[in-house]
Amino acid sequence: MRIKTRGHSCIELSTIDGSLLLDPGVFSDLTGAFEGKNAVLITHEHADHADEAAIVQALNANSVLEVYAPAVLAEKLREQLPAAVAAQVHTVCAGADLIVGGIKVRAVGGTHATIHRSIDLVANVGYILGDHAVGQPVVYHPGDNYHVPVGVPVDLLLLPVMAPWAKMSEAADFAVAVKAATWAPIHDGLLNERGTALFDRQLGAIAGRDGSEFRRLEAGVETKVEELLAR
Repeated sequence: MRIKTRGHSCIELSTIDGSLLLDPGVFSDLTGAFEGKNAVLITHEHADHADEAAIVQALNANSVLEVYAPAVLAEKLREQLPAAVAAQVHTVCAGADLIVGGIKVRAVGGTHATIHRSIDLVANVGYILGDHAVGQPVVYHPGDNYHVPVGVPVDLLLLPVMAPWAKMSEAADFAVAVKAATWAPIHDGLLNERGTALFDRQLGAIAGRDGSEFRRLEAGVETKVEELLAR
């Protein structure tokens, strides 16, 4: 399995059987992002995770591309598409099991983390990707919630590190609870260079004390997931 970040929360995962794109949002570099993809998985409707215009354009250009998203976003996308293309958009809820692009996917969670009590919550679906039973590592993209999956051994945690709904102590506690071998930071599009260095240093130290690795993905560079897990 190979992984590549396109910045913020947008991630590509691929195997010999196919390729997936997760959370193609407006903070990410989407140049060529949809090319060769079997499916797009979206955690929630916020623009930094779902660039609706780009997704609609990709669907209109590719008759075999499938998009999976929570109900409200799925319906918004369908409304912008011809009926035949709208059928390529699927509603996904927590608890759903999928196989897309040769990768087993389980949807978990259900609700976005609280930003403030005055702001309505939206649906958020995290994705657990991969299957030890077929020799694939397991990767977890939680979207915008620190939902800890129960009874699921995660190898690589894509860790949201900076958001209006989060603080570093919560990110660290979440990562420790997930017990992944490697933490890779995502949701960092609002950090400047100084902030990135600070978060990497602090979270890297916490990961080390917990017996895990903290590994930043280099934007635009494809890496074997197994190499990120090597110690």
